[in-house]
Amino acid sequence: MTIITRSLAAGLSLVATTVALSAMGSASAPRFFNDDPVWIERDTQSARHIPMLEVDLVTDLAVNIVNGSKTITPARAGNINSVGEVPDSSWFTNRAGFRPISAVDVARGPDRTSGPAAGTWTITSSKSDGVTPGFTVKDAEGRKWFLKFDPPGYRGMSTGTEVAATKLMWALGYNVPENHIAYVTRDRLVVGSTAKFNLPGGRSRAMRGGDIDRLLGRADREPDGSYRVVASLALEGTPVGRIRFEGTRPDDPNDIVPHENRRELRGYGVFAAWLNHVDAKAINSLDTLVTVNGHSFVRHHLLDFGSSIGSGGVGPSEPWEGTQYLVEPAAIGRQLIGFGFTAPKWQRAALYESPAIGRLRLHNDQFDPRAWKPRVPNQAFLHARADDQFWAAQKLAALSTEVIAAAVKTADFRDPASEAFLIRALAERRDAILRAYLPAVNPIVAPSLDADGALQFSNAAVDADVAHAPRGYHAEWARFDNATGDVRPLGSSTSRSTSMVAPAPLPTQNGAFVKVSITCDDDVHAEWREPVQVYFRLRDGAWQLVGLERSAVRS
Repeated sequence: MTIITRSLAAGLSLVATTVALSAMGSASAPRFFNDDPVWIERDTQSARHIPMLEVDLVTDLAVNIVNGSKTITPARAGNINSVGEVPDSSWFTNRAGFRPISAVDVARGPDRTSGPAAGTWTITSSKSDGVTPGFTVKDAEGRKWFLKFDPPGYRGMSTGTEVAATKLMWALGYNVPENHIAYVTRDRLVVGSTAKFNLPGGRSRAMRGGDIDRLLGRADREPDGSYRVVASLALEGTPVGRIRFEGTRPDDPNDIVPHENRRELRGYGVFAAWLNHVDAKAINSLDTLVTVNGHSFVRHHLLDFGSSIGSGGVGPSEPWEGTQYLVEPAAIGRQLIGFGFTAPKWQRAALYESPAIGRLRLHNDQFDPRAWKPRVPNQAFLHARADDQFWAAQKLAALSTEVIAAAVKTADFRDPASEAFLIRALAERRDAILRAYLPAVNPIVAPSLDADGALQFSNAAVDADVAHAPRGYHAEWARFDNATGDVRPLGSSTSRSTSMVAPAPLPTQNGAFVKVSITCDDDVHAEWREPVQVYFRLRDGAWQLVGLERSAVRS
């Protein structure tokens, strides 16, 4: 597939020009431009002087809890290209579903190194709050790493989950840190000359060797006396804040699409449900200011997946997590009305539990991705429509069970039974998502048109074996005027298979357009009777896909 780029600045200029011409009564801009579909979204404006803009955790939680109950009528995603896909950007890179992803690829993921260098690790700061400790260190080669430990009695649960989930989120297209499982002995940890130890009440003092011992006393310890850690390499660039899942960042000139309208952030909700990533909120993200070839822009990352799958970070996930928000008045009200005798469904669910992976539902027929909830409402997740969820499900469909297994193996759980269960559980949860979202819209994908007028396409739901093939397919053909939007019917065609021929000769002049509206003859899925609108442009004798619009019905 040819990658074509369009300058954001040029795009903004074009929009402004179009609006001005429209106001003067001039002809509207063409539907498709010469470089459509755009596959790379450039951050053309300099963000060199952008300051740190931290998210206040308490305020963020309060706002999301209050807004989580509001009625939402979302618009179509605002950052998709003309064929309904998310371009590569500082937010997202197309991987799974765009190019083949192998077990070797996902095992490597974002890694550029083999982990912290051997030798002494110098502590530059520490995290003393919470149940488990954390350190920022510099390894023997001067690289900066963030270390997190497993809670006592849960070897591998938090650290292994972090690594496995990070690899899978990388495969799905997100910017994530480079994480490694590593082992360190106490003698390799030394206090740096400027290291600070945080005290209760916000005070701090110079860190001492005894502080390390006290903190390590709250971490799980290996039989040989070493400590298992997840070592996260510091991200490239200067930290400048977190991702808010609503609105835009006002001081970033490239941030022009409200975050709740970004398809990759809406789709993140589907992936969070898959991984039971209940802690998907602003604090678990990071924006960094990076400079490439003298140009500075903000890169957006997701991180901290320790509260995922069966792990709650500091212990096994709670049985209710994934089924309701932390604060949910309706659920409390139902309990009060029932005088506590009406047990929620999660209390009756069978659970698999082990020190290595934590706690996860044993039978994934109890997993309903449409009902899944993080701990706190997320506006991007709540704005997701059926077409956004379909996009995300296609990404998951591209992750084979072999690929999932490769990610789990990198976690080094050293518990074969738990690893086998986890691989099976993630595969079953993936399949549940495919069943929920692939048939929920007209699932026509990958249309192509040859010079003889033969149309080929696929049915994503049928190919994933989550729906039966329809009785047949129907297509309405038309010439399309790209300048005016006018259509001139050419006729219709039907087929029992995913291929058919145009009912009349197609245009032959270079730059001509045709529009094909494809529906499925199916009584089970009413959504399949909503047409997928497909547009082709003739260029140098070959028909090229330039447009695809799927029904915007919300699930």
